[in-house]
Amino acid sequence: MPVVYRCTKCGAIIYTFLRAGQDYYGVPSPSELIVRIASTCPSCGKILEKMVDISRIEIKIFK
Repeated sequence: MPVVYRCTKCGAIIYTFLRAGQDYYGVPSPSELIVRIASTCPSCGKILEKMVDISRIEIKIFK
């Protein structure tokens, strides 16, 4: 199941995890991803929050 991280300001895709075996470490947590990309959206420069509000997480199922 793919996992996609998007910027809440511009909607740009920050990171996509498509399948097992893609990355040695697996799916990064939001805090790990923020460290990897230096805390800013590469498209719009928005400073990303370290604490994730669970109510803002969207789960979509595609067939």
